[in-house]
Amino acid sequence: QFGFVAGGAGPGEEAAMERERKLRERVYRAFCTPREHFQSQDEYNDYLERREDVAFNLVEGIDLESTEAELRKVEQENAHIIAAAQAKEVEMRQQQLESGAGGPDDEGDALAAEAGGSAAHRMSYNTSEPAMAAEPAVVPMLSSETPEKDHVQRQKRLA
Repeated sequence: QFGFVAGGAGPGEEAAMERERKLRERVYRAFCTPREHFQSQDEYNDYLERREDVAFNLVEGIDLESTEAELRKVEQENAHIIAAAQAKEVEMRQQQLESGAGGPDDEGDALAAEAGGSAAHRMSYNTSEPAMAAEPAVVPMLSSETPEKDHVQRQKRLA
């Protein structure tokens, strides 16, 4: 019913999940205005809701023409923030390569935080950060592995 079965996702499901991941990544990179740029929490929540509406519409194929137009508009409006985030990402990768420390999870956490992601959103990138007691148990995706290997690893950790 929810897409995950004991045998893992089939090839068609994997392709759909990868497509959704790429679409959501594009949307999250475009909708990167930090919380500090909003006058109230309600304004920021509306912005986050708008971001989710765009992501949902793209994933589900709803009103694609106007949704794509809205996303392109947001990408143009936030071009300077996106460029700064990409430059920072390149700098962080370079520092990690030079120092031999860190990894994609640390980098993803920093990018999610910079993009205004919530703790739950950052957790999907950062496997080194333990879940808070008030949150349900979450087994984050291992970003360096394939979905099949990740599913097997997740099952081993849960056992």
